[in-house]
Amino acid sequence: MLPRARMADGEEGGMGSVGRLARTARSVITFCLGISYMANVLLGSPLIDDLNLVLMAVVIVLSFAASTGSARTIGALLFSLSIALLVYSQAPLDIWKQALRENAYLIVMFIMVPLLGIPVQHGGYSESLRGMFARYASTGSRYYALVSIMSAFVGVLISIAAVPLTYEMSRASRHSDDKKLLSSALSRGFVTCMIWAPTSATIALVVQLTGVDWVAFFPFAIACALIAGAVGFLMTFVRDEAAKASSDEAEAPAGKIDAGKVVELSAFAFLLVVSVAAPSQLGGLSIIIVVAMGSLVCPVVWMAIVKRLPTYVKEFKGDYFNNKLPQVKNQILLFAGAGFLAQSIGYSHVGDAMAEVLLQLTGQNVLLLTIAIIAVTLATSAAGIHPIAVVAVVGGAISASECGVTPVYLALVLSISWAMGNALSPASANVIAVSDMVGQSPIKVGLRWNGPYVLVTTTVLICVLTLSRAVGLL
Repeated sequence: MLPRARMADGEEGGMGSVGRLARTARSVITFCLGISYMANVLLGSPLIDDLNLVLMAVVIVLSFAASTGSARTIGALLFSLSIALLVYSQAPLDIWKQALRENAYLIVMFIMVPLLGIPVQHGGYSESLRGMFARYASTGSRYYALVSIMSAFVGVLISIAAVPLTYEMSRASRHSDDKKLLSSALSRGFVTCMIWAPTSATIALVVQLTGVDWVAFFPFAIACALIAGAVGFLMTFVRDEAAKASSDEAEAPAGKIDAGKVVELSAFAFLLVVSVAAPSQLGGLSIIIVVAMGSLVCPVVWMAIVKRLPTYVKEFKGDYFNNKLPQVKNQILLFAGAGFLAQSIGYSHVGDAMAEVLLQLTGQNVLLLTIAIIAVTLATSAAGIHPIAVVAVVGGAISASECGVTPVYLALVLSISWAMGNALSPASANVIAVSDMVGQSPIKVGLRWNGPYVLVTTTVLICVLTLSRAVGLL
């Protein structure tokens, strides 16, 4: 199976020797940043930390030069606004450094995570995966359900790394040619775990901001996540039925499934999850960094176990280094810009005024405040501002008692706002990753394809919250 990255990266397809040299240099520096950052997580050297700042600045500049289209536009807006706020606030040098470091861990993960695709694509599993999807996902709606459930389940364990991992597995199906279907299943499935999962950055911040007890929060949050998943499936089912009514295309016959290969691939997934979960829990390391480390080590170990190490070396020096790694340019630019913006908003205290205005405009009306918080989050997300900015500002500036609600209710509003904003924002890790994988712009994936889903789902969830509060559950 040919990696789609080779076909999608058209802007570099016809480059000359100078262009290839520049791409190679960018790949080398980017990979060195990933290795150096992970090494310093263990070493904690101030000297290496300074080196990483220099490498990060160089990589951002190189990525900006190589990026095109909406990614460059959004990145330029994020950096311009962030720089303006920091300059206006007369931020000291340490704040600028912190802004540069803000999303470095996410960037490092996306540098390393494409390596996970090598065992999946070149470990001899393609036929069995194709057979599994042909047998159990013969229609578009079933494919959507399988991919979204897989993305949500694995997302609980390895966070955003679940998106590329699920993508590599789901590509074996003929339905993966439907870019809208694939991107919707990946992105919408992943955001459902952001509503409730204690392993997600969303819930970690929301619990911290609201002081809610996660055990009390969990039953309501998982219910909201299931509702969000059901809305996505029903919308896809309706689209699938309409497509079948206008087409007489026969369903593909069930493919051949090699049980041994399925078990083998399941063992690789289990090894990956254990190698991520154990060090994260026992060593107290960020799960994002552990995912990056696991992406570097696990594929090598597994390909050695299945005696395909020469294939891994060939793909590492070939497709990964020449295609996959250069394509991380958009993710680097947007993640770095989002981190800069979050830091600049926090330091400049611009968000405090926004929170005060929200309270004054909505008064003591809980429904209006709920709609206002979610609407502001979605509007700023659509404009390219990561939802973390609004959630952090609003959650830090208001309390449940001020709003006349329980901590559980406020936590649900914030987590739903973040999750739905994540599915919508062209600058979110989720949308950026999916858009790169399907070869579409973040604006198209986030706003055009996920927009209707976000509007329908948030409307349904607001009704559920309001009804639950009216009957005394919240």
